[in-house]
Amino acid sequence: PFVCIGCDDGVHWWTLSGKFSDVSTGAIDMDFTPKAPGVGFLKCKYVPGALSFLDGDKIANTWSRLTANSGVALEPQTKHAAFNDFNGLYVDPAIFKAGSFAGIRVVSDRLGKIMRDELSVVGSDDGESFWGLEEGKITNKQAGQFQIGSLTGTCHNGLIKFRDGTEWVKMAAKCDFHALPKEKAPKL
Repeated sequence: PFVCIGCDDGVHWWTLSGKFSDVSTGAIDMDFTPKAPGVGFLKCKYVPGALSFLDGDKIANTWSRLTANSGVALEPQTKHAAFNDFNGLYVDPAIFKAGSFAGIRVVSDRLGKIMRDELSVVGSDDGESFWGLEEGKITNKQAGQFQIGSLTGTCHNGLIKFRDGTEWVKMAAKCDFHALPKEKAPKL
């Protein structure tokens, strides 16, 4: 499977899924139906640093990986929903490095535009390599309890606390992520 977590407005992080139709070439069939029902499945191609959307054999659009620099400005988010406020951009203060993506985590409780009880997470410990966790679930909305694999914890007022003592702090962007420099991906 191929999981993509993205954001259009700096607040609502959505998840889309796809599958590699040819791992050796990076060919992906991604289902955009939950985000844009009229679009359906799109043929994509992944190369390190970019996800390109194809129109036949031509590239119609490309999402390039952002490069972190001093322009990545974050501050703790101060406004939170009454409960079930999992969705968002977080940092692990124990490993976060300003001006990089080290310690960044993104939690999505949306499949496209639809809120759900399932959770997807992507993050980076070193700012270079990224990991993903799928098949998470909210186990008790009012208590803010969740489980992702063997990890369990709570989410309240912008703070995710895991049973092992790890904490993630919800952040608000003080920058326009779309304006950050992008990696130069190899040509397809």
